Amino acid sequence: MRRVITLIGTGLVAVGLLAGCANSGYDYIKSSSDRTYFKVPSKWTLYDEKDLADRFNGDLTDSQRQQLLDDTWRVAFDASPKPTLRHLLETNAKDPSGVALVRSLTFDDADSVSLGALRNYFFDVDTAMQDGTGDVVSYEDLKLDCGFRGSHLVANLTMSDGGVMTIDQTVLLDQGTTKVYALIVSCSSDCYEHNSKQIKQVVDSWTVRAT
Repeated sequence: MRRVITLIGTGLVAVGLLAGCANSGYDYIKSSSDRTYFKVPSKWTLYDEKDLADRFNGDLTDSQRQQLLDDTWRVAFDASPKPTLRHLLETNAKDPSGVALVRSLTFDDADSVSLGALRNYFFDVDTAMQDGTGDVVSYEDLKLDCGFRGSHLVANLTMSDGGVMTIDQTVLLDQGTTKVYALIVSCSSDCYEHNSKQIKQVVDSWTVRAT
Protein backbone atom coordinates (compact mmCIF):
# COMPACT_ATOMS: atom_id res chain seq x y z
CA MET A 1 0.00 0.00 0.00
CA ARG A 2 1.53 3.33 -1.10
CA ARG A 3 0.98 6.49 0.89
CA VAL A 4 0.54 9.83 -0.79
CA ILE A 5 2.69 12.16 1.25
CA THR A 6 0.63 15.31 1.62
CA LEU A 7 -0.16 15.09 5.29
CA ILE A 8 2.67 16.16 7.54
CA GLY A 9 5.17 17.53 5.08
CA THR A 10 4.21 21.11 5.91
CA GLY A 11 3.84 23.31 8.93
CA LEU A 12 0.72 24.37 10.76
CA VAL A 13 -0.79 27.45 12.29
CA ALA A 14 -2.20 27.79 15.75
CA VAL A 15 -5.11 25.71 16.97
CA GLY A 16 -8.26 27.64 17.78
CA LEU A 17 -9.98 25.88 20.66
CA LEU A 18 -13.50 26.59 21.82
CA ALA A 19 -14.73 24.99 25.02
CA GLY A 20 -17.71 22.77 24.42
CA CYS A 21 -21.02 23.01 26.16
CA ALA A 22 -20.92 22.19 29.83
CA ASN A 23 -20.50 18.47 30.39
CA SER A 24 -20.74 17.77 26.65
CA GLY A 25 -17.44 15.92 26.71
CA TYR A 26 -16.31 17.61 23.49
CA ASP A 27 -14.17 20.59 22.50
CA TYR A 28 -14.49 22.48 19.21
CA ILE A 29 -11.41 23.20 17.11
CA LYS A 30 -11.68 26.01 14.58
CA SER A 31 -9.89 28.07 11.97
CA SER A 32 -11.70 31.39 12.01
CA SER A 33 -10.06 32.69 8.85
CA ASP A 34 -11.07 29.54 6.93
CA ARG A 35 -14.49 29.31 8.61
CA THR A 36 -13.84 25.67 9.42
CA TYR A 37 -14.46 23.74 12.62
CA PHE A 38 -15.06 20.32 14.11
CA LYS A 39 -15.27 18.70 17.52
CA VAL A 40 -13.23 16.04 19.32
CA PRO A 41 -13.69 14.41 22.71
CA SER A 42 -12.19 16.56 25.45
CA LYS A 43 -9.95 13.70 26.58
CA TRP A 44 -8.18 13.51 23.22
CA THR A 45 -4.79 15.20 22.89
CA LEU A 46 -4.36 18.02 20.36
CA TYR A 47 -1.16 18.98 18.54
CA ASP A 48 -0.66 22.48 17.21
CA GLU A 49 1.71 23.90 14.64
CA LYS A 50 4.70 24.09 16.95
CA ASP A 51 4.42 20.43 17.96
CA LEU A 52 4.11 19.26 14.38
CA ALA A 53 6.69 21.61 12.92
CA ASP A 54 9.22 20.54 15.55
CA ARG A 55 8.52 16.89 14.77
CA PHE A 56 8.28 16.96 10.98
CA ASN A 57 9.71 20.22 9.63
CA GLY A 58 12.99 20.76 11.41
CA ASP A 59 14.91 20.99 8.12
CA LEU A 60 13.02 24.02 6.80
CA THR A 61 14.49 27.49 6.73
CA ASP A 62 12.68 30.20 8.65
CA SER A 63 11.26 31.67 5.43
CA GLN A 64 10.11 28.27 4.14
CA ARG A 65 8.47 27.48 7.44
CA GLN A 66 6.64 30.82 7.48
CA GLN A 67 5.43 30.37 3.91
CA LEU A 68 3.97 26.97 4.77
CA LEU A 69 2.33 28.35 7.87
CA ASP A 70 0.78 31.12 5.77
CA ASP A 71 -0.60 28.65 3.24
CA THR A 72 -1.90 25.90 5.52
CA TRP A 73 -3.97 25.39 8.65
CA ARG A 74 -3.59 21.98 10.30
CA VAL A 75 -4.25 20.33 13.63
CA ALA A 76 -3.63 16.76 14.73
CA PHE A 77 -5.32 14.74 17.45
CA ASP A 78 -4.77 11.45 19.28
CA ALA A 79 -7.19 9.50 21.46
CA SER A 80 -4.50 7.32 23.04
CA PRO A 81 -4.01 7.53 26.82
CA LYS A 82 -0.30 7.67 25.94
CA PRO A 83 -0.42 10.11 23.01
CA THR A 84 2.43 10.60 20.57
CA LEU A 85 2.77 12.00 17.07
CA ARG A 86 4.05 8.59 16.00
CA HIS A 87 0.46 7.36 16.17
CA LEU A 88 -0.62 9.50 13.20
CA LEU A 89 -1.68 7.18 10.36
CA GLU A 90 -0.08 4.23 12.16
CA THR A 91 -1.35 0.92 10.78
CA ASN A 92 -1.77 -0.84 14.11
CA ALA A 93 -2.85 2.13 16.22
CA LYS A 94 -5.07 0.95 19.07
CA ASP A 95 -6.80 4.33 19.38
CA PRO A 96 -8.13 6.81 16.80
CA SER A 97 -5.92 9.65 15.63
CA GLY A 98 -6.00 12.02 12.71
CA VAL A 99 -5.47 15.37 11.09
CA ALA A 100 -7.67 18.24 9.92
CA LEU A 101 -6.34 20.77 7.42
CA VAL A 102 -7.11 23.62 5.09
CA ARG A 103 -4.50 24.23 2.36
CA SER A 104 -4.33 26.98 -0.23
CA LEU A 105 -3.75 25.72 -3.77
CA THR A 106 -1.24 27.13 -6.22
CA PHE A 107 -2.39 27.82 -9.79
CA ASP A 108 -0.71 24.59 -10.93
CA ASP A 109 -2.36 22.58 -8.16
CA ALA A 110 -5.76 24.07 -8.98
CA ASP A 111 -5.37 23.16 -12.66
CA SER A 112 -4.54 19.52 -11.93
CA VAL A 113 -6.80 18.74 -8.97
CA SER A 114 -9.65 16.27 -9.54
CA LEU A 115 -12.11 14.22 -7.53
CA GLY A 116 -9.72 11.30 -7.97
CA ALA A 117 -6.88 13.35 -6.52
CA LEU A 118 -9.05 14.24 -3.54
CA ARG A 119 -9.94 10.59 -3.01
CA ASN A 120 -6.22 9.73 -2.93
CA TYR A 121 -5.18 12.77 -0.92
CA PHE A 122 -3.80 10.88 2.09
CA PHE A 123 -3.45 7.35 0.71
CA ASP A 124 -3.45 5.98 -2.82
CA VAL A 125 -6.83 4.29 -2.42
CA ASP A 126 -7.35 3.73 -6.17
CA THR A 127 -4.11 1.77 -6.51
CA ALA A 128 -4.95 -0.22 -3.38
CA MET A 129 -8.29 -1.19 -4.93
CA GLN A 130 -6.54 -2.30 -8.12
CA ASP A 131 -3.90 -4.43 -6.41
CA GLY A 132 -6.26 -5.98 -3.87
CA THR A 133 -4.91 -4.23 -0.77
CA GLY A 134 -7.85 -1.87 -0.42
CA ASP A 135 -11.53 -2.36 0.32
CA VAL A 136 -13.85 0.65 0.19
CA VAL A 137 -16.50 0.20 2.88
CA SER A 138 -18.49 3.30 1.90
CA TYR A 139 -18.11 6.14 -0.58
CA GLU A 140 -20.13 9.28 -1.15
CA ASP A 141 -19.66 12.13 -3.62
CA LEU A 142 -20.38 15.38 -1.83
CA LYS A 143 -21.93 18.55 -3.23
CA LEU A 144 -22.51 21.03 -0.44
CA ASP A 145 -23.84 24.55 -0.09
CA CYS A 146 -21.77 27.42 -1.52
CA GLY A 147 -20.20 25.20 -4.19
CA PHE A 148 -18.08 22.90 -2.01
CA ARG A 149 -17.57 19.50 -3.61
CA GLY A 150 -15.53 16.40 -2.88
CA SER A 151 -15.99 13.00 -1.27
CA HIS A 152 -16.30 11.08 1.95
CA LEU A 153 -15.01 7.53 2.13
CA VAL A 154 -14.30 4.78 4.63
CA ALA A 155 -11.79 2.17 3.51
CA ASN A 156 -9.80 -0.75 4.88
CA LEU A 157 -6.19 -0.71 3.69
CA THR A 158 -3.73 -3.58 4.05
CA MET A 159 -0.31 -2.08 4.62
CA SER A 160 3.14 -3.46 3.78
CA ASP A 161 3.54 -4.91 7.28
CA GLY A 162 0.35 -6.94 6.85
CA GLY A 163 -1.70 -4.84 9.24
CA VAL A 164 -5.12 -3.56 8.24
CA MET A 165 -6.05 0.02 9.03
CA THR A 166 -9.35 1.77 8.51
CA ILE A 167 -9.43 5.35 7.27
CA ASP A 168 -12.40 7.69 7.43
CA GLN A 169 -11.73 10.77 5.33
CA THR A 170 -13.59 13.77 3.97
CA VAL A 171 -11.83 15.95 1.38
CA LEU A 172 -13.45 19.01 -0.21
CA LEU A 173 -12.66 21.78 -2.68
CA ASP A 174 -14.16 25.24 -2.49
CA GLN A 175 -16.14 26.68 -5.39
CA GLY A 176 -13.20 28.64 -6.76
CA THR A 177 -10.77 25.68 -6.48
CA THR A 178 -8.52 27.79 -4.28
CA LYS A 179 -8.42 25.61 -1.16
CA VAL A 180 -8.55 21.97 -0.05
CA TYR A 181 -10.39 21.15 3.18
CA ALA A 182 -9.67 17.71 4.62
CA LEU A 183 -10.26 15.59 7.69
CA ILE A 184 -8.98 12.05 8.24
CA VAL A 185 -9.39 9.74 11.23
CA SER A 186 -7.71 6.35 11.26
CA CYS A 187 -6.58 3.41 13.38
CA SER A 188 -6.45 -0.37 13.12
CA SER A 189 -9.56 -2.05 11.75
CA ASP A 190 -10.37 -3.52 15.17
CA CYS A 191 -9.96 -0.08 16.78
CA TYR A 192 -12.20 1.53 14.18
CA GLU A 193 -14.95 -0.99 14.72
CA HIS A 194 -14.76 -0.53 18.49
CA ASN A 195 -14.74 3.29 18.27
CA SER A 196 -16.94 3.78 15.20
CA LYS A 197 -19.68 5.70 17.01
CA GLN A 198 -17.26 8.26 18.47
CA ILE A 199 -15.35 8.57 15.19
CA LYS A 200 -18.61 9.21 13.36
CA GLN A 201 -19.43 12.06 15.74
CA VAL A 202 -16.08 13.69 14.98
CA VAL A 203 -16.42 13.21 11.22
CA ASP A 204 -20.03 14.42 11.12
CA SER A 205 -19.05 17.60 13.00
CA TRP A 206 -16.58 18.69 10.27
CA THR A 207 -18.03 21.95 8.97
CA VAL A 208 -16.81 24.35 6.26
CA ARG A 209 -18.26 27.69 5.23
CA ALA A 210 -17.53 29.96 2.31
CA THR A 211 -14.99 32.67 3.13
